[in-house]
Amino acid sequence: MAQESPAKIKVNEIQQVCLVVKDLQKTIEAFWNILGIGPWALFDFGSERVPNFQYHGKPANARYRGAIAQCGPIELELFETIEGPSVYQDWIDKHGESLHHLKFVPEDVVKTEKILNDMGFPTVVGGGSGNYRFAYFDIKPLRCFWEISSRSRHDGPPAGATFYPEDPKAESPAKVKISGIKQVGIVVKDAISTAENYWQILGIGPWEIRNWGNHVLWDRTYMGRPGWGRERLGHAYLGDLELELVQPVEGESIYQDWIDEHGEGIHHLKFLCDDIDEVTLLLGEQGFPSIQSGHFGDPKEKAGGFNYIDIPPLHCIWEPVHKPKSLPIEPIARIPAK
Repeated sequence: MAQESPAKIKVNEIQQVCLVVKDLQKTIEAFWNILGIGPWALFDFGSERVPNFQYHGKPANARYRGAIAQCGPIELELFETIEGPSVYQDWIDKHGESLHHLKFVPEDVVKTEKILNDMGFPTVVGGGSGNYRFAYFDIKPLRCFWEISSRSRHDGPPAGATFYPEDPKAESPAKVKISGIKQVGIVVKDAISTAENYWQILGIGPWEIRNWGNHVLWDRTYMGRPGWGRERLGHAYLGDLELELVQPVEGESIYQDWIDEHGEGIHHLKFLCDDIDEVTLLLGEQGFPSIQSGHFGDPKEKAGGFNYIDIPPLHCIWEPVHKPKSLPIEPIARIPAK
């Protein structure tokens, strides 16, 4: 019988991942033109739209501009600060434009907010009344900002939204069109302890932990040259979305580079493709070269492959992946242990 998490909050679906940006319009146009993500619903947000709006527990006046697009099993959201105190601008000032938070929709937002507050995770920004409320939390043991909200991705665009492109029949000119975000990757210093925290705090799991690196890969590259390194990976599934924890162990890697520059946190988004080499070539021709890559599986067959590509206009590292028939290595641990 499967072990049950002791968490008071149990998350079974991540509904949204959010990026914070300086120029919303320019960024959504880049998403549409480079990866074919869209159409986008654009909306106003902040104290004028949300009753009882608070920032760090105090009433605040602030305005933001947001945009959402559905990308497979997850909603992609962007936020730009217009004026006033902002958790988004705070992030940009410290980390730059990048991935910011994940969202889930609990049955009772008010109850869930209280549980998190009682656990020592105060509400950073929040507000609402009646049937609508949202709140953000910096849950440091999970190395991630999390949002809870009563708005589901199934509710459709916010009232008063405008759209880009305006023509609902418009077709993206992107040479690479992704059908969905399949993984959110978080870089951490200790994959096992972080996976245990996810199991204990949000009930996310079970987790499989694997050792990874050149002993599994062939032709690994780092910044366009042969690379060597070892990592420890943790994987858990929430429906069709995979949550990945990546712990750099030794050697050169973009994971350690990220920790050194930004600290632990959300690092990349993954999409699946049929031909990793073709996708890499098409993005490289647009000025977005590989920063780390490798192949795995049986080279006599159509082996699996991955490639990390930093796409600056999207303010995000993307990982196209071709999956092999099976992963080439068994887990070294499971959380919870069977």
